Amino acid sequence: MIQYKYNEEEYAKQIEKNGFLTKYHMYELTILVKYWKSQGIKPKQRKEMIYEFCEKHIENFNKVKYFRKINAVLRNGSKKDNPLIIIKEIPITDKEIEYINGLNIDYNYKKALFTLLVNNKIKKEVCRIRYGDVLKFNYVGGKQKYFNEIFEMSKIPNTYKINNIINYLSNNGYIDIRTKGKINLLFVESIESSNKVVFNITTFDNIGYYFDWYNGDEKIIRCENCGKLIKQTSNRRKYCSSCWKEYRRKYKTEKQRIYRKRNTVDS
Repeated sequence: MIQYKYNEEEYAKQIEKNGFLTKYHMYELTILVKYWKSQGIKPKQRKEMIYEFCEKHIENFNKVKYFRKINAVLRNGSKKDNPLIIIKEIPITDKEIEYINGLNIDYNYKKALFTLLVNNKIKKEVCRIRYGDVLKFNYVGGKQKYFNEIFEMSKIPNTYKINNIINYLSNNGYIDIRTKGKINLLFVESIESSNKVVFNITTFDNIGYYFDWYNGDEKIIRCENCGKLIKQTSNRRKYCSSCWKEYRRKYKTEKQRIYRKRNTVDS
């Protein structure tokens, strides 16, 4: 869930409310442990709560079968160097956006660079939260899953392929591909330092829309409920997907209430 990946407090609340959100159960259980720890809940109670959660949300849950996994979750979630990650915003400076906009490359390649830049800043902020220090190097990447996430965040049309974009950026000297899927963001070193923030990124599953919005794309609007940037695919669209689901849920609940009230009166 990229939407909550860098706001683990909200991620944990969603898991508590709805159960597992992905197939990565152990990862999400660790998020819960970290959250409960941040709330001052003691280790013994955290263990009891984890087992209660698993019994409720894992079909045919067996304590003996999951014993080792649960212990690993409790251990990892309780480590001092594994605090709850909460990143509320990533600032973008005038020099950063001006540099990328000034490049003589395809617009969607610019969006890819912008998304890589933001991810690099996120990575440094995560490092600061965990270890109290900021990484000096501009390395991002890893497995193919990471690059697929970059493509999803960038909101680039599906006619493009992320691997082709990465190869283009590498061949033209903007990045340097290293071993094991790591890439060095060479272009970051060409951006002048500046303290002038022109906008902040507050949601991380739609980074490319911020680039579109800054550059005047009129199809990029804000959700009327939460303010998240979305792409207006029709004049009727006013909400992001999460708010639309909640709106529909409330609408159906209200319709059912009116229906039951009407039937009660008629009878």
